[in-house]
Amino acid sequence: MNKEQFGQFWEQLKAPLKAKWTRVTEEDLVEIKGDLDTFSTVLQKRYGELQKDAVVTWVNRRYCHWSGNYLGYKEEIPAV
Repeated sequence: MNKEQFGQFWEQLKAPLKAKWTRVTEEDLVEIKGDLDTFSTVLQKRYGELQKDAVVTWVNRRYCHWSGNYLGYKEEIPAV
C-alpha cells in the first residue's frame, strides 16, 4: 500500500487497528492522521522493529480485503 492509499483507507482502518493492536493509543491515531510515515514511526515506538513488520503486514491484508486486490496478501490460515 502506498502513502495515498493509506491516507484514503485510514478512516476504515482506525477501529480494527486499535482493536487488534492494543498498544496503539487514541492519541497515536490522532497523531497519525492517515500519514504512512507517522504510522511507521508510531509502530516502531509501540512495537519495536520486529513486530512493526507484523502490524504492517496486517494493515496491508486489511487494505487488500477492502480493495479486493488480494495479490500477495491472502489471509493467514489459522493453525489447527
